Amino acid sequence: MKNNLSHVLKKIGISILAAIAFKLLFFRLPDFLEPDLLVIPFIVFILWEGNLYIDKQLEKKYSWLSNPTQRIVIQFFLSLIFSAITLFILMNLMHFTKFNEIRLFNRAIRQMFVPAIIITFLSLVIYISGQFLKAWKQSLLEVEKHKTESANAQLQNLKNQLNPHFLFNNLSVLSSLVYQNQDKAVDFINELSKVYRYVLDNKNAELVSLQEELDFLEHYIYLLKIRFGENIIFNIQIEESLICFLPPMCLQMLVENTIQHNETSQAKPLNVSIIAKNNRLIVSNPIQPRSDKSESSQTGLENMKTRYQFFTDEKIEIIHNESVFTVSLPLIAKK
Repeated sequence: MKNNLSHVLKKIGISILAAIAFKLLFFRLPDFLEPDLLVIPFIVFILWEGNLYIDKQLEKKYSWLSNPTQRIVIQFFLSLIFSAITLFILMNLMHFTKFNEIRLFNRAIRQMFVPAIIITFLSLVIYISGQFLKAWKQSLLEVEKHKTESANAQLQNLKNQLNPHFLFNNLSVLSSLVYQNQDKAVDFINELSKVYRYVLDNKNAELVSLQEELDFLEHYIYLLKIRFGENIIFNIQIEESLICFLPPMCLQMLVENTIQHNETSQAKPLNVSIIAKNNRLIVSNPIQPRSDKSESSQTGLENMKTRYQFFTDEKIEIIHNESVFTVSLPLIAKK
């Protein structure tokens, strides 16, 4: 209630100021305090409310966002017609109350009507332009909000793809170990619990520090050593003082890919190199095609590329020649 009253009083105040400005501009100073000074604010208020009503009604049928051209043309035409008719009627009414006569298109009314309709015209231009810019700005905000919501949903979907895939692979390894070596299976379960604790703790994280990812990788390598023994060798050269970030489990995924697509045996041990250089994390391995090699879907790398797009414009680089497969990840400076 208070807000409505305050809004009405504000309109009345602006109408009075507009009336004073109009009298100062188009009347002689001796005529300034004539009774029409009390009528002009009423005329301004009627024009204001009438044009607001037209605006509200048109918004129901011709939205600024869906039909901007139609809205501008129709609103400008209707508002101008309404304002001209209202001015004409009220000015003649004001003339009648002052001189007790009705003389349509008399000289005095013409002198007032022309500047009044010009001012109304300019006010309509300003008002309609403001409404259009407001709607345009709102549309941009809605577009950005939609983009942000879509991006967040997409990122969450991408992250949700990691956990089932990771768990499935490790449970497959565990099922094999249970029959082959029960002691190793117990060790594997213990380390797997630590590894999966990291997965659960960071399932909602957008970025993690490189050091956290390396600590996680250490546990994961322990699992690989249980499975492959000395058939897989890691060469990790990263300074502990390096402070940077990357999406969680990217490093583990690259290591997992090397095993998935390469032979890892006593005859052909797999050497995996992990180094940090020029603000990039580089994982490389010699190409040792497996005899049971299946066609790669590249889903993991594509997933990783998409996740990186949320945080940096730098691209993931993939080098695949006849002897070496290398993936270079950008390291993100700030979390």
